[in-house]
Amino acid sequence: MKINSISLRNFRNYEKEVINLSPQSNILIGPNAAGKTNILESVYVMSFSKSYKAKDEDLIKHRQDFFKVTASLDDKEIVLIASKDGKRAEVNKVKIKKLTDFIGNLRVVLFSPDDILMFKNGPQERRNFLDYSLLQLSKSYVSNYQSFKKQLKLRNEYLKYLLPKVDVKGKIEDEMLDILTENFVESNKLINKEREDFTKKLEEVVRRKYQDISGSKDIVKIGYETNFKNEIDFYKDKYNQDLILGTTNHGCHRDDLKFYKNKDLFEKVASQGELRMLSIAIKLALCELIKDEKSDPPILLLDDVFSELDTNHQNKLLSSLDRDTQIIITTTDLNEINKNTIASSKVFSVLDGHIKEISNGR
Repeated sequence: MKINSISLRNFRNYEKEVINLSPQSNILIGPNAAGKTNILESVYVMSFSKSYKAKDEDLIKHRQDFFKVTASLDDKEIVLIASKDGKRAEVNKVKIKKLTDFIGNLRVVLFSPDDILMFKNGPQERRNFLDYSLLQLSKSYVSNYQSFKKQLKLRNEYLKYLLPKVDVKGKIEDEMLDILTENFVESNKLINKEREDFTKKLEEVVRRKYQDISGSKDIVKIGYETNFKNEIDFYKDKYNQDLILGTTNHGCHRDDLKFYKNKDLFEKVASQGELRMLSIAIKLALCELIKDEKSDPPILLLDDVFSELDTNHQNKLLSSLDRDTQIIITTTDLNEINKNTIASSKVFSVLDGHIKEISNGR
């Protein structure tokens, strides 16, 4: 999967720009706040139909009514348009009825400096990583995830409705709550199974990638932690607690991932640099898993990654990449990037809402 060109209309700080990409390495250079990351964000939006860090209205250029992003791929053209009235997606000029069906037309993996927060913030960050990874890997996960969110919402709403009508100190018997709970458990099972299987595959590849990049022999382990049993009786025993709190307290929406360096929690014993390399290893592992599953590597977006790595670790990172992977890199200074990488890349200047190709090493 390759992007031949990206066309931006009223997206972030871009009024109307087109960027023709190399099928391999592309470098966006410019000062901070010039809009380099906005280009990566536009590619990400074309993968998931939404941004990883902003609402749709924040993506529309100031004083404009809509944004439009068009991506020309090897085998198709995909379009996403957003306005105050909603979003419209097209593939080869055919309107896509459901945005969930748009996901998968373009697969991307993004590394951002903020990825390190996955280890420092709460479990929601880590669950988001699980979900966004699996949405690209598995069509069944897309539909199962939507069903899970629906069943969770229905059960939570009924818990709030039911609370004033029952004695929470006694045994709760309610046929509708039983039905909603059974439906929730079935949805929970499907999400739980796919997440567990993915985590096992991820751990094996992350361990290898981390050792390749860091040059260490430390063993990375990943633990997938749950707080439930996928059994109706387990949830029935929690009826009183759920009613009092007005929410479903056990399930995949409370899962967590734990990363270990040898036998210790990674964030407890690792340096900032080691956490950064683990973040990169996780994203490279995801690239490999997507390629194995789809027989095609995703687009790799590297936002200011090389400023965090010395030349030695840059070389280790670059050597670990699949040759067929299309990469888009952002940087403020070409001095931060390996000369061989520059020589084999298209380089673009990004300044004041304009993108200009300044060299092509090919």
